[in-house]
Amino acid sequence: MIRIFGAILIGTLLIGCGSSPERMALQARKDNVVILNTQLAAAYLQRGQPEIAMNNISKALALAPDDSQANNVMALLQWRLKENDAADRHFRRALKSEPDNSEARNNYGAFLCQRGELDKAVQQFELALADPLYTTPVQANLNAGLCLMKKPAPVMAEPYFREVLKLDPKRGEALYQMAKISYDSGKTYSARGFIQRFFEVADDSPESLLLAVRIEGKLRAKDAEASYALRLRGKFPDSPEVQELRKLSATN
Repeated sequence: MIRIFGAILIGTLLIGCGSSPERMALQARKDNVVILNTQLAAAYLQRGQPEIAMNNISKALALAPDDSQANNVMALLQWRLKENDAADRHFRRALKSEPDNSEARNNYGAFLCQRGELDKAVQQFELALADPLYTTPVQANLNAGLCLMKKPAPVMAEPYFREVLKLDPKRGEALYQMAKISYDSGKTYSARGFIQRFFEVADDSPESLLLAVRIEGKLRAKDAEASYALRLRGKFPDSPEVQELRKLSATN
């Protein structure tokens, strides 16, 4: 997502022909209006005000239909509104006009992943990560890993999560996923380490607590297993994970 700056009042654009400096000044003012309306649209979208965001981004695209960032924000807005065909069209337009817009590539990858086009999504994440100037590689790596887990392809996902943790050792989602991958592959002590690190930086969730129960049960650490089970029942009594916990207890 683009960075958000404060709103600046821009006067009405002048229309007409003039000297080269005048044309350059006119174009600069037009560019500023496009940029500012795009930034405002992104801000309103983040605040959950899509109607106001639509007003701003429509103004930007009326002046610059092929602007990459404006199309990226419009695509995100259409995605929010569940207008998937329109979102896809604007993502494609954003990348056609600026193939190096790695923010748009990451966003498009997330969009494709949600639609189940997993291989195409990972390709977009890879293209974003190939850009040495891309400022948020943590997010693209995390998105790629999560998308591959949907296949499921944990062996392929693991390097992405490890790269996330190399860049941001406290990223909770990557720690949880590495705990899950480790547990499923029989690396139980490694799984314990990852889930303990998860609880140091993230809030309890039904999924993470049930995984912790399974890990400690596998290691025959009965006190730790019981402690996690108590937390799960106490915090999320109506969750499907508590139902799973009852089944797990019945088999032990």
